[in-house]
Amino acid sequence: MKGSQKAGVMTRLAFGILAAIVVPAQAADLLIEQVTVVSPQFAAPQPKQNVLIRDGRIVSVSSKPVSAASGATRIDGKGKFLTPGLMDSHVHVGEVPGFPFGAESDPAMAPLRDAYTRQQPRSYLYYGVTQVLNLLGSPDAVAAFEAQPQHPDLYRCGAAISLDGYPSAFIPDPAVRYNAFPDYIYEPANAEKHPLPAGADAAQHTPEAIIGKLASSGVRCIKIFIEDGFGPASFWPIMSKETLQRVRAETRKRGLLLIAHANAIDMQRIAVEAQVDVIAHGLWNWNEYSTDQGLPPAIAAHLRDVHAKKIGYQPTLRVIAGLADLFREDTLKDPAYAKVVPPALLAWYATPAGQWFKEETRKFMGGVPDMKAMHTYMVISSYGMRATKYLNDLGHPLLLGSDTPSAPTFGAQPGYDTYREMRMMAQSGVPLPAIFRAGTINNARQFGLDKEYGTVEAGKVANLLLLTANPLETMRAWTSIDRVILRGSVIKRESLAAPRE
Repeated sequence: MKGSQKAGVMTRLAFGILAAIVVPAQAADLLIEQVTVVSPQFAAPQPKQNVLIRDGRIVSVSSKPVSAASGATRIDGKGKFLTPGLMDSHVHVGEVPGFPFGAESDPAMAPLRDAYTRQQPRSYLYYGVTQVLNLLGSPDAVAAFEAQPQHPDLYRCGAAISLDGYPSAFIPDPAVRYNAFPDYIYEPANAEKHPLPAGADAAQHTPEAIIGKLASSGVRCIKIFIEDGFGPASFWPIMSKETLQRVRAETRKRGLLLIAHANAIDMQRIAVEAQVDVIAHGLWNWNEYSTDQGLPPAIAAHLRDVHAKKIGYQPTLRVIAGLADLFREDTLKDPAYAKVVPPALLAWYATPAGQWFKEETRKFMGGVPDMKAMHTYMVISSYGMRATKYLNDLGHPLLLGSDTPSAPTFGAQPGYDTYREMRMMAQSGVPLPAIFRAGTINNARQFGLDKEYGTVEAGKVANLLLLTANPLETMRAWTSIDRVILRGSVIKRESLAAPRE
């Protein structure tokens, strides 16, 4: 990552309930009658459909009357729209937005952390996210997420990092660093500056050994980090071409997708050459090609290469926008925050302690005023938006991923950021049907889950949304969710909102 446009982009590692009203469908059939089905396999919405659900799966979708078992729960779908639940393929469960590094283990912060842990999965559901892919997070965080009574279906990706590379480079104490990121790959090409830690066995830190270890834990993918530094600095170690080739070969051998963190043109070129399956960030760092107008030929050529090689692409437009939110006066006054953020945590954000990352970011940017900082991030964001539109215009299937929280900013909140990611895609010029596919069938296909999710059809898991507006016609449809259906259980949306204390 290079270029002044990256100033201030620091990740989370830089420093670091009301019971829902649930109708258990497993006890009886669930029948949604006379509903309009909006699903990617159909060229147009299908009106007056009857959808039968049994034991957490869709049994039938038919325009003809459907017989349900005695005692079935019936929902009148007239005037409503039934869609697949959304998948957010880039989340980090367990990381509290706005917390300094290490705060999760601070006893004084425990009440805020615990409130967030309870609310986080509900916040995803509140915005219709019924499946998530966790790209980086501890086993304890995953366990805590899945221990909540209501949570999206969760899938995991294992992280294989370069020894002393991003994101572990933010941790100055080697002992803490290697404990936090034990699955590092030793890179002989970097041995002079980054030797193998004392007592470590090189044979246990080869690409084959680390990927094998991660594969045995049940992950669906391997995430690598092609990131050599923020701002003008380029001193973080990255994998050599030879090591990347070994990583690629091992992931293919084990049937795992290879996902790359890369958001700068030079880093994404490495990712494309390494033949990764998914680039986990949009292209907002254009380096020497930066311009306020149009798309430079070099950027366009790179994006055409991504398209030609069918590499999955997550725009993650909210990463930069979430940093801009630090400097907006009205961010914490957004009424949507009260729906997804526990009250005590929302109050803490407004305190000097809760503003720490804003102040650190301001210093990193040279002490600029709030408006200047916000404008800087908006300009950076425009690069990613233009790249996203260009790929979509090529016909490239985009993937919905919010990267929440992308950094320790209170501007990145679960669920709400998934919706805002879609909204930014629309603002970039991506049509609503393409956004709909990005959050449903595209994610499902990319991550090998299309036999379970992504469409409303018989045999699929009954993770569905009942809306009062058509998402192919208005983005606001995603804020008009009436009910979330999670594995056949019906949840009234407002019961998922953060409780008011």
